[in-house]
Amino acid sequence: MKALFYILIFQAGIMFALPASMQAQDPSDDINAAIRSGDAGKLADYFNSSLDLTLPDQDQSLSKAHATQVMKKFFSDHPPKSYTVNHSGSSREATKYSIGTYISGTKLFKTYVLLKKTGGEYRIVQLQFEESQ
Repeated sequence: MKALFYILIFQAGIMFALPASMQAQDPSDDINAAIRSGDAGKLADYFNSSLDLTLPDQDQSLSKAHATQVMKKFFSDHPPKSYTVNHSGSSREATKYSIGTYISGTKLFKTYVLLKKTGGEYRIVQLQFEESQ
């Protein structure tokens, strides 16, 4: 009887653990930490193979490799003082977004990060840093 009880407990544990492990992991905390520290390499770990990148001096669709180099230059030119997520959410179309404020020196940038679930993982498909006046 005891053995049957333990088997049932084990099976119940598996039933609850499997759905959680099959869900895509949300990389939002890692992405926010990468922006907060100005780490373009870590941020690029979450780039889609191509993404729409908007910065004060450009607005275009770039490959992951090119976007990584552009973000390295951006973080070099505008090192982070602080980064705060003001709002985040998700939609039914397997997308997540966050809107934030990035401060570098005396400059303030409104940020927008759009993630889309691709191949079971969330990837950045759109990234914007727009300078505020």
